[in-house]
Amino acid sequence: MQITDFRCRLYAKQVPQPDLEVQTDDIWTELRKSNRLPMVDVQSCREIIKLLLSFHYHKNHIVRELSENTTLLKFPVSRWKETVPVLQSYGFHEAQFLPLLIGCHSLLHGTVWNNLQEILTFLHSLHIPLQKRLQVITRNPLLLSTDDTMPLQRNYGNLLKVFTKNEAQSLVVKNPNLFTDPVKETNKKINYVYNEMGIRPQEIVRSRVFEHPLIHIVTRHQFAARAGVYKYPNKNEIASKELKLRTNVGDNPSLTDLVDTSTATFAYSFCGIGVLEYKAFAAMMMEELGEESDYESETDSDFSDSDSE
Repeated sequence: MQITDFRCRLYAKQVPQPDLEVQTDDIWTELRKSNRLPMVDVQSCREIIKLLLSFHYHKNHIVRELSENTTLLKFPVSRWKETVPVLQSYGFHEAQFLPLLIGCHSLLHGTVWNNLQEILTFLHSLHIPLQKRLQVITRNPLLLSTDDTMPLQRNYGNLLKVFTKNEAQSLVVKNPNLFTDPVKETNKKINYVYNEMGIRPQEIVRSRVFEHPLIHIVTRHQFAARAGVYKYPNKNEIASKELKLRTNVGDNPSLTDLVDTSTATFAYSFCGIGVLEYKAFAAMMMEELGEESDYESETDSDFSDSDSE
C-alpha cells in the first residue's frame, strides 16, 4: 500500500506558544524528578513533549506515560514526526497515537507497516468497521508484532464454537486481547462464567470480562456469592435473560457490574462492604487459587512424566 507522505500539518488547533513552553518546562522538570530517564537528547525530548501537547494530551498524562515508558524518549523527534503522519493516513486519531507507540515501539522504527496492513485486512475480513478496526489495534498493539494472521484466525475460530458470528465480532471489539490470549486461558474464563456463574453468551458479549485475569473474575463472583448478592440463576431466569436480552433479570448484578467496575464501586454499590474487607478477601483468594494452580501444575507434570515413560 502506498502511504501518503504529508509532513506535520498535524492539527490546526495548537497550544499557544508561551503556554506550550511553560507546559514543556513543567513536564520536563517532572520527568527529571522521576530518576528514570535514560541518556537522552534533551532538546529532542522537549520537542517530543511539545508534539504530544499539540495532540491535546493533558500534561499529567504525558508525565505518567513517559515516566513509565522512557524508551520512547530514546527515539529522535524526527522519527516521531515521520511516524505520526503515517498513522494519520491510516485513520488513527490523536488520542490513539500515544497508546499505539507505547504498545508497539516498532512503529517508531518504521518496521511494522506491512504488519499493520495485514491486520487491518484480516479485521476487515471479519466485517469489523474501519473505526472499530483501529480501536482494536490501539487497544491491543501486540497485534502488530506479527504478519502471520493464522494464530489470530484460530483464536477467533475458537470463539465461534460458543458464540455466533455477530457475538464473536462484538466480543473481539470489546476484548481485543482475545486475538492474542492463549486459547486455554480464554476457555477457562468461558467455562467459569458459563458453568459456575450461569451466564450465557448474550450477557457475556455486553461485558469486557475477557480483559480481566481469571482470578479477578473468580474473586468478584465468589465475594458476591458469599455476600449473598449473587446466586446461580435457575433455568427460568437463564431463559428469561436470553429471550428478553436483559442482564438484570432476578436479583443478580450483571456480569459487567461484577467484573468491569472499580473495586470501590463493586464493594460499596453491590456488596455493601468496605474496600479493605474486599481486598483482604481478594488476598485470601489469590493465595487459595495460587495453591490450586500449583497443584494442577504438579498434576500435569506427573501426567507428562508418566506419558513419556
